[in-house]
Amino acid sequence: MITDTVSAATTPLEVARGLAPSIRKRAAEIEAARKLPADLVMDIANARLFRVALPEAEGGLGADIVTTLQVIEEVARADGSTGWCLAMGINTLRQSAQFAPEVRRQIFFSDPVGISAGSANPRGRAVAVPGGYRVTGHWFFASGCMHSSALHGACKVFDGDEPRLRPNGDQEVRIAYFYPKSIARIIDTWDVSGLRGTGSHDIEVADLFVPDERTFSALDLRARVTGPMNRMHGFDLAGCSFCCVGLGVARAAIDEFVELAQVKVPRSSSELLRDRAIVQAKIGEAEAVLRSGRALLFDVVEDMWETVLAARPITERQRADLRLAMTHAAQSAGTATHMVCAAAGTTSIFTKSPLERYARDAEVVTRHNQLQFVNYEAVGRTVLGLESNSPLF
Repeated sequence: MITDTVSAATTPLEVARGLAPSIRKRAAEIEAARKLPADLVMDIANARLFRVALPEAEGGLGADIVTTLQVIEEVARADGSTGWCLAMGINTLRQSAQFAPEVRRQIFFSDPVGISAGSANPRGRAVAVPGGYRVTGHWFFASGCMHSSALHGACKVFDGDEPRLRPNGDQEVRIAYFYPKSIARIIDTWDVSGLRGTGSHDIEVADLFVPDERTFSALDLRARVTGPMNRMHGFDLAGCSFCCVGLGVARAAIDEFVELAQVKVPRSSSELLRDRAIVQAKIGEAEAVLRSGRALLFDVVEDMWETVLAARPITERQRADLRLAMTHAAQSAGTATHMVCAAAGTTSIFTKSPLERYARDAEVVTRHNQLQFVNYEAVGRTVLGLESNSPLF
């Protein structure tokens, strides 16, 4: 059971900052284990950070989208993997609003952690049967699966051997939840360079019966819990959450470099790193790159949030702007991180330096499909008046 350790006078961002020192101390442990320690997961759960965006009436902290993103950024500043897992948990709890109250309580509120891990990529096959579906599938990148209470995967729906089509001709896609997660299989595949502590392994089920009430349509936005957060598209919320991990990692990298520059004398120099003009220029440029990317992201997010608060529909242009902003923020964060790592010289290539891990973590953030450089093309097409070629718009 979650213990309420959060004072009513404490803001969500203050809660995140309070946990940050203990998270930072365990960063090396998290990376080595390729998962978050169980006690740290409980600390995050007890602080209600997984539920930061849920209403207070549901045991959450009632944060708006801007505050939620700042919390993810702050935790990622302490450790990128923990920030990523937090982002995943926040988004799956928001997504739980799609379920009927009794199903929601069972899957998400009967467990001390109460989050799910999985994929919205429809790599599963769900064959309709009385009362539900027989599901078979194999999904990648189930971040946080080692500490989640449930798993999930998107599936294409079939009636017998025939694809079930929606009115527009597209095949129906439903996201199936596997609870308890022991009914699914976790396959150890997460042997990667960065964000190792997310434990983003593969998951798999074979001919598993999933009751209809534990599935929902990936396209029908039928959230049963009202509130502005659920008026935003799930892909948009996930994308800007993950890019804030990159922002937090980049800020940590700059912080680390500033400390290094106070004491390091490069081998080819007699002066401190901080006293070299080229270093001063580079740190200034890195700050500009990071902060400009961050500013664009939060400017676009705040505009979208004002729209949902006014109960107005979010336009495709707003979604395109958000795609632009979150791609630019993640790419800018990666650039700023690599700039300070290069300026640190050989220090940043040793695993004993946090800079070495920051460089790898920042690079992995930019490889997420919603944050890759290629997304500029999809946005550029909309700016030029063409139809987007991205399935996420």
